[in-house]
Amino acid sequence: RMAVGCLLELAFKVAAGDIKNGFAVIRPPGHHAEESTAMGFCFFNSVAISAKLLQQKLSVGRIL
Repeated sequence: RMAVGCLLELAFKVAAGDIKNGFAVIRPPGHHAEESTAMGFCFFNSVAISAKLLQQKLSVGRIL
């Protein structure tokens, strides 16, 4: 949960223009987790959660 929270904070600050860019060094990265299934050491898909919340809360259309 802390990894997801750290990535969310970074993503929202970049999207809001508070900072120019950032790099999240977090564990677990979430690349093994599926939309509704934890896999390996990845309980949450941090990137997917961040992208979805940016779309919902800030109406961000494109996410790299």
